[in-house]
Amino acid sequence: MSKIKYFILQHIFPGFYAAYANGIVSKNQKNQQEFDVDLTAISSAQEKEYIEQVKADLKEQHERKKIIEDKAKSLLFIIAVSITAITFSLTYLYSLHFNIFQVIALVFLGISILYFVSGVIRALQTLKIRPFNVIQTDVKITDSNYKLIAKKNDNEYLKELIIKKQLNDLTNVCLANYTYASFSLIRNGIIFFVLFFATTICGNYFSQKDKTKDTCLINKEIQMKINDSIDVKIPYIFD
Repeated sequence: MSKIKYFILQHIFPGFYAAYANGIVSKNQKNQQEFDVDLTAISSAQEKEYIEQVKADLKEQHERKKIIEDKAKSLLFIIAVSITAITFSLTYLYSLHFNIFQVIALVFLGISILYFVSGVIRALQTLKIRPFNVIQTDVKITDSNYKLIAKKNDNEYLKELIIKKQLNDLTNVCLANYTYASFSLIRNGIIFFVLFFATTICGNYFSQKDKTKDTCLINKEIQMKINDSIDVKIPYIFD
């Protein structure tokens, strides 16, 4: 039962699931800002080595953040194209006969639009400006100059870097959740948009078929005389 529930939340309501999951992640992130770092597992001689390793991790985290944001921008482009297609499809509806198929098609179209709008919201949440830790030179601004702040000793500096790395991991998890939710919402929107067109085409086909079945063709002809010597018969057909 839990697998079915997880599937429904993950694929049918991915936007709500991402918001719920990110609420938990954000709460953990807030709590972990006050955590201390235990370095008893390494010796003081290894601190410089780990400092360089964590620096490299922070750089990779920043690159991953940019990749996730680029994917969110691509999803926004896909949504823009899809909304344009939906806009043009609305003009197509005017040429169709109104029947039960068109009602179902409009329901599918409404669901598709809701999915696309939700996808836009989640993609924009990915691009929302949020705190992200990077390595920068620490400079203090005074009344008359800029004062360079000396770097902490290796032990304290390593602790600071580790905290930054862990908080960045949680930030990237939130960004990835929103991006994945946006992708899933767009996928669902496209599926319902295809169902909208399929239902519309089927409805139009059956309405034309019913119209043809209920139509009776009447064949008649008109006889005309030209110059009192030539008789001309002109056939005509009407429904």
